[in-house]
Amino acid sequence: MKNIAIAIVLFMTIGHLQAQTNYTNDLQGIKKVKISSESSVSIKVHNKNEILIIGEDRELPKKAKGLKAVYAGGSDNTGIGVFIKREGDILLVKNLKNMHSNTLELFLPKEINVSLSRNSLGDVEIAGFSSEIEASTNMGAITLKDITGPVVARTGTGDINVIFEKVNQKSPISLVSAAGSIDISLPSNTPTNLKLKTTMGEIFTDFELKFPDEIKNMKVVGARRTIETELNNGGVEISLRSATGNIYLRKQ
Repeated sequence: MKNIAIAIVLFMTIGHLQAQTNYTNDLQGIKKVKISSESSVSIKVHNKNEILIIGEDRELPKKAKGLKAVYAGGSDNTGIGVFIKREGDILLVKNLKNMHSNTLELFLPKEINVSLSRNSLGDVEIAGFSSEIEASTNMGAITLKDITGPVVARTGTGDINVIFEKVNQKSPISLVSAAGSIDISLPSNTPTNLKLKTTMGEIFTDFELKFPDEIKNMKVVGARRTIETELNNGGVEISLRSATGNIYLRKQ
């Protein structure tokens, strides 16, 4: 019985310590969250009007007992290696840990605007938002799922993959990869004006753009030139540009 009691206490203690590794902050009055990180980033939605940052479950060195970690990028005011600051209706989130640290995982309400910038090697994943999204990275893939846009995404080296739940007609959409492919899925009834360009790759689609050559149910509609066309009588501008990769425009 005594052993069982000890086990229960240990379990409750561990659970409490794990809970402390996460960080939350109320987003009342915040319209946009701007995130910078050297490591990979994953951003998902939840149904709370707060930011939730998942901390790393890691064991500190024994010699670090009684000490706290400090970072060259600024002060850690969250206890998990992240700096948070409010500037008007914008919340700044800066990951202080280096590019070799674990993926920075955040949860936000789906209606809040998101801006993310990365300067090192690592991937970006954003899913579920019905708001404006800006994402840029020097080296790494950008994956956006079940979004509405508007979207501006740019990567120096890496693929861009986007699945639209529907396409917001409010502002233009721009996806640019200097060295990687662009793969985008749109609802078949999306009204849009398209601008498609790849310098060294090809463009494939299963939309009816009135180009004849078919390859495995996808049509080659261009290479080394800009294609400007429209779907469903035109609408918001969608610009897809890649220097060295292919462009895949898919119907869903």
